[in-house]
Amino acid sequence: MKVVFRPKLIPTLCTIAIAPMLAGLGFWQMDRAQQKIDIQSKFESRYHAPPVSIGARLESAEEMEFRQIRTTGTWDSAHEFFLDNRVLNSRAGFHVITPLIFRGGQSAVLVNRGWIPASPDRSVMPEVDPLVGESVVTGTATIPPQDPFVLEQAPPLDDGWQTVWQTLDLDRFSQAVPYQIQGFVIQLSVEHQDGFEREWSPPGDDWIYRHKAYAVQWFALCGALLVIYFLFAFSPAQRDEN
Repeated sequence: MKVVFRPKLIPTLCTIAIAPMLAGLGFWQMDRAQQKIDIQSKFESRYHAPPVSIGARLESAEEMEFRQIRTTGTWDSAHEFFLDNRVLNSRAGFHVITPLIFRGGQSAVLVNRGWIPASPDRSVMPEVDPLVGESVVTGTATIPPQDPFVLEQAPPLDDGWQTVWQTLDLDRFSQAVPYQIQGFVIQLSVEHQDGFEREWSPPGDDWIYRHKAYAVQWFALCGALLVIYFLFAFSPAQRDEN
């Protein structure tokens, strides 16, 4: 039996529109997986390198990311704040963010001192003893991620200091303090006595595998669409009775 290719207009237009989109989503997920691989490689190479000493000079955040940092400064408890919606071992709580001002008072770096539990009553804030004096701080430099689910920017701090923050916005913080800040945050080392509960997780393989699995799904959908289209586009040829 002979078959001929007789594509119909609407299925053809739908396939032309949808197949590239499905393939594009697959390539996008593969690109996301490669980005995670690059991040993991950068972490491995920098995290195990010798510590870097920083001071009042502002450093490149991209160059410092994932490096071990050692610095000295004075805690600024007046501009300390709690980063909300932080979960540790299925418990809700906050991260305590405290600025460390370098000698000279012209610049500082934010230090994530770790996790503290939240009260069942959200109107009751946790009590944290203010830090005083100079301290030597060690930890890992991290760049705060952008939160894609924030619908609008938080208002500036013109009417007084805000204790609870939903996102760690470095630009918003820098506009409210009389000094410059580094473009990264130090995750306080677990050995430091001025911190709270700390379980800093390095970049793992989970999201790499997830992105690759998603890519396979999108490519499979694209392939299934093309197979279905061609199955219906081919039909038996009619015999020429003459």
